[in-house]
Amino acid sequence: MKQLLLLLSIFTAITATAQTNWQQQVDTKIDVTLNDNNNTLSAYEEFTYTNNSPDTLKYIYIHLWPNAYKNDHTPFAKQLDQNGNTAFYYSKPEDKGDIDSLQFTIDGTSVDHYSTEDAPDIARIDLLTPLYPHQKIKIATPFKVKIPTVFSRMGHTGQAYFISQWFPKPAVYDRKGWHPISYLDQGEFYSNYGSYDVNITLPANYIVMASGNCLDEKENSWLDELAKKPLPADTLYKQGSVPSDAAMKTLHYHEDRIHDFAWFADKRWVVRKDTVYSPGNNELVTAWTAFLPVHQKQWVKATDYLKETVKHYGKWVGPYTYKTIKAVEGDMHAGGGMEYPTVTVIDRTAVSSLKSVVVHEAGHNWFYGMLGTNERDHAWMDEGMNTFYEQKTTRDITQQTQSKGVGIGIDESLIYYAQADTHNDQAIEQTSANFTKINYGLDVYYKTALMMNWLEQYMGKDNFEAGIHDYYNTWHHNHPYPEDFKACMQKHATKSIDWFFDAGLTTDRKIDFVITSATTDGNNTTVTIRNNSGVLSPVLVDMYRSDSLVNTAWSAPFTETATITVPGTDWTTLKIDKVVPDAKSTNNVYHRNALFHHFGLKLKPFVGTNLASKDKVFISPALGNNQYDGFMMGVLIHNLTIPENRFRFAFAPLYSPRTGSLAGTGAVGYIWYPDNLFKEIMLQGEAKTFYDDKTNDFVVSPLYARYVKLAPSITFTFNEHDPLSTVTRTLLLKGYNISEQTINEGSDTGIIRTKSYLTTQTKMYGLLRYKHVNSRTYNPFDYSLEGQLGADFAKIGAEGNIRIDYNTPHKSLYVRGYAGKFFAINTDPAVYSRYELNSSYTGLDDYLYDGTYKGRNADSRLGAQQVSIQEGGFKVPTFNNVDRSDNWLASINLKTDLPLGKWPIRLFFDAGLIPNTTPTINNASTTTLLYDGGVEIYLIKDIASIYIPVIMSSDFQNYLLNTFQRKNVFARSISFTFDIHNINWLKTPESVTKLVAN
Repeated sequence: MKQLLLLLSIFTAITATAQTNWQQQVDTKIDVTLNDNNNTLSAYEEFTYTNNSPDTLKYIYIHLWPNAYKNDHTPFAKQLDQNGNTAFYYSKPEDKGDIDSLQFTIDGTSVDHYSTEDAPDIARIDLLTPLYPHQKIKIATPFKVKIPTVFSRMGHTGQAYFISQWFPKPAVYDRKGWHPISYLDQGEFYSNYGSYDVNITLPANYIVMASGNCLDEKENSWLDELAKKPLPADTLYKQGSVPSDAAMKTLHYHEDRIHDFAWFADKRWVVRKDTVYSPGNNELVTAWTAFLPVHQKQWVKATDYLKETVKHYGKWVGPYTYKTIKAVEGDMHAGGGMEYPTVTVIDRTAVSSLKSVVVHEAGHNWFYGMLGTNERDHAWMDEGMNTFYEQKTTRDITQQTQSKGVGIGIDESLIYYAQADTHNDQAIEQTSANFTKINYGLDVYYKTALMMNWLEQYMGKDNFEAGIHDYYNTWHHNHPYPEDFKACMQKHATKSIDWFFDAGLTTDRKIDFVITSATTDGNNTTVTIRNNSGVLSPVLVDMYRSDSLVNTAWSAPFTETATITVPGTDWTTLKIDKVVPDAKSTNNVYHRNALFHHFGLKLKPFVGTNLASKDKVFISPALGNNQYDGFMMGVLIHNLTIPENRFRFAFAPLYSPRTGSLAGTGAVGYIWYPDNLFKEIMLQGEAKTFYDDKTNDFVVSPLYARYVKLAPSITFTFNEHDPLSTVTRTLLLKGYNISEQTINEGSDTGIIRTKSYLTTQTKMYGLLRYKHVNSRTYNPFDYSLEGQLGADFAKIGAEGNIRIDYNTPHKSLYVRGYAGKFFAINTDPAVYSRYELNSSYTGLDDYLYDGTYKGRNADSRLGAQQVSIQEGGFKVPTFNNVDRSDNWLASINLKTDLPLGKWPIRLFFDAGLIPNTTPTINNASTTTLLYDGGVEIYLIKDIASIYIPVIMSSDFQNYLLNTFQRKNVFARSISFTFDIHNINWLKTPESVTKLVAN
């Protein structure tokens, strides 16, 4: 009976395994003709669908991915919008693409297909009769493709063609059900294995590189001849194109056990060929490259990179099972390159990092080609694991060639650490569409690679490699899921690796370990480590004597604190090993005989990054200038770096030779990431002091007045919870302590002469501001509500901005609205008038000293022409209480781009209402209408502009005429802006990170 039960158990296990490992088979035949006069494909396709599942199918989903380019409402188009890519939205109808002329048949009988308006690239075919397990059907259809210009992966640039995701293709049905997926720019694919037999007809002088093997001897002989030709002049075809031959040719391609077919055609390519034997099966593999003459210097070694990929991946992962491996240069706007079975296209902009890109894309033949994972839902299993092996391969190649002067590039994981440090990264294990554009590259690719390296060291390299080989041997030419990868790796691990899959892949917390104490006892050292992240994970501790590694020890995975024993007592430092992707490197070293065990400081010039164990402080020259201090020089001392420090500072003390005194500015801040109602809380203090007024009257030497500002603040950034949200909401509470010197002018009556002198007054203010910003790609907007309070006044205001985009790229209408109300607390107008609402806002009105002005109190020279877009937002520079209101003010500011290409010119118009403070008997209205309008020349968008008024209301005209001579009116009406008061310099590294990553 026991033997019977044992046999039954074995049979059940075998049956379960067989049920788990089944996959559908799709064998495809296509005949396609390229018409390069109108950029279309005409084709006929038939595929045999074999149902190897245990289920009966009543319908089949078909991908019609060229329809992603059909209009600007497809999921592809919407994702481009979300990621800020506007090229497709603004493209002409003739540049878009689609697939049509479909007439599906099943075993010769016509059937209908159905798709929806919001997903035209997915169709469903209802089967005429149920498709039972182990049965097969033949589905056929003609089709035509209008090839778009290159917006993503498929497309054309002139008569260079990149044909991918181009034919009707059944979705995958696996043990988890159907997987119909729309084509996306961010997020790749999941397709059925089978054989492909494709005939391509096109003009005879096209060079074609395609999936699989070319079966035409004549074509292969021609390619061999091209591969042997000397390199042409690198300027060949740079200015012109190659006409197509009138004669046509038909090329026959075939390959088995692949899940896609792509082909690329260009008449200008240089061709190179080499061969390599694949480790593991010793099969000969032919490596082909095709590239443009202009980039031959970078591409001439590309076949070597392909060969090295075959060697390294073949050794570390598993043997290459195909006869060819190819890389071509083209246009590919969904990243640096894109992989297809046996062939990859590399974007022409990737020449500066060609080695790593070629290795990466060729490496996808393993993690995509032979291990056909569901890339849409588990992108890390392809992109991340492949990045891990790309980095290993590239490092090995580089070490081989370092003697020839080839160096290692910048570590791309730096940007990941910057994201992690600011709590902006995401968990690895989730569907591609859930990632922000930045994090799709950082988390899916580089964070996964860091995690894989961690796992490799934790398991041990031999055990890890055995697990990878097992994974490859078990699942190549199949569809593994994360649990399948885990099962293979765990078989070869001597300890549990649950932490990697259950915590490491699913957390968005940054990893941060710190050694808190170390004691020696006998021949061992007991080390206590704190896990600041709370993510279940192990840590490797290194023991050093000076620069020599003495010993190492792993902890078990833990979440809070752990104690490990490291053999040895003769050491100077303990370190968290660099294999741990610790996002805070500056607390990773424990010094044995130091007052502060983690303290370390290094001075560096200018700016830089910091993945070192010491905190870096940067010093660089600093310059400044204003109308009163004149030219200033000094130093900038800061610790602003990537990754960012929670505690950060920047100080710029300056010396003015003109005044013989010090000036300058500085800020210090600290950031928390509570991850609840608020995503971020920043406590900050600012200080600055400059001269802002001057007199030469009734003094022996010039008398200067200065201000000193101290401003503590706290900013709460609300948590939007959805990483894809384009909304940022902040609440700012800020206090001001401002000491101002005022010049009291002397006099000379002829009898008594009085010198000019200074008086000092200190005032305090409070500010509360709520701001909502929606940075969506089209028609972004923001609004803010603000209240200010001082001893003599209070005022509230609301401001809103929206950019209304025209149906032309980079051309918009900009609308700003403002409404404010003023409350006088002190009844003396001479006291409260400086705080009133202003139609035009100049340095004279900036009593909070938040702005940067050339001449803060200037009424002449260039400084008098500077305005800020605050309160009323008018452009005519005014002073001396003109256009101020002690009651209320409402305004609207309009600017529009012009259809002048890239010329930085706009038109502007401002209009506003303020109470009429001196209404006449005959004037029933109690308000005054102000307006101005003219031409804006923008030097730096939203920061620096020049405004030239052409029209203005009588109030402004009278002010200018009464204040300046008539001949100076036009010149004095011109203004400029230099609005940087909204920039928080302590957060510039975060802005730089986003700029670089995008």
